[in-house]
Amino acid sequence: MNNDSWSPADLARQLPVDMSAQTSPLACPLPNQANFDQQLSELRSAHHPDSANLEWESPTNVTNSNAPPRTIPQSERCTAAVFVRGRAELAASLVGASVEALSNEIGLAERRTAQWPTTAESSAGSVDGRDILNDVLASSYSQLHRFQNKSSHCKPRIDDDVAAMEHVRSMADLRCHTRAHVAKAFCDDDIDEIDMARMAAMHAYGYAKLSSFVSLAQDPLQLLVSDGDARAKAIAQKAKELHTYTVPKVAVWPTSRIDGVLARGSDPEDSKLREWVNGIPTKETEVLFLGGNLEDYRTGSQPNPYRIYRPGTNQEAQ
Repeated sequence: MNNDSWSPADLARQLPVDMSAQTSPLACPLPNQANFDQQLSELRSAHHPDSANLEWESPTNVTNSNAPPRTIPQSERCTAAVFVRGRAELAASLVGASVEALSNEIGLAERRTAQWPTTAESSAGSVDGRDILNDVLASSYSQLHRFQNKSSHCKPRIDDDVAAMEHVRSMADLRCHTRAHVAKAFCDDDIDEIDMARMAAMHAYGYAKLSSFVSLAQDPLQLLVSDGDARAKAIAQKAKELHTYTVPKVAVWPTSRIDGVLARGSDPEDSKLREWVNGIPTKETEVLFLGGNLEDYRTGSQPNPYRIYRPGTNQEAQ
């Protein structure tokens, strides 16, 4: 197994070379995933009910108040590359697309720009979908690893039916709508995020039975040489499989994020949790994923190359 630093190009090389011309099933919505435009429209409608009937991608339909629609002048239009990149970044940040879905969206956006006019000063232009995919993967995704006994062993103990982006949106909505006096009375910030940070700290401490998080590692090899967590080392040696997940960064909680959120808390126990979190050896590279749909982001799996087989043992990662 190669334990060098991960490059998004490694994953991109597995995808079709000419995404703009592909006619494979990726040109259609993936199984169990709603159409991307529909998801964006639903998100938009949830926050702006009055604009529910506006078409997302047609700038000629967007108006200010009751003013008649206008055509966007050539000088104000974005280039094809900017359009495709913007769609890709929205797919990552708002929808939490899997790598396959992200590739699909880039291909669809490329084909859309190919239909734009090619007259002088038009907004059409050349697009390198593979470069865009690499950039978005590098900036918005993390590649993580997890030791498991079965492919299905990637669910949290609670809230296993809540997708990662549902958690992200829930915390964003609370931050947006919490009344100022309520936030000030409790912790000068959104309560939900701080509660999640407390749960994450407890999970890292070992209390995973009532947790919405799932543990992963940036470098699985480091768990084998760690002298700070005997349980994590035992899992790495006993698990039957090693799985790779490429997940949106908005859904992951490294120790630095947990500590930063707890720093805003007002509960006396928050300082104790911070001490524990800051005491976790950084070389273990542990990261927590918040959500019940980690399997949607699986990008690789293999028999555990580090396994030391001991009959009668069956220790599962949490």
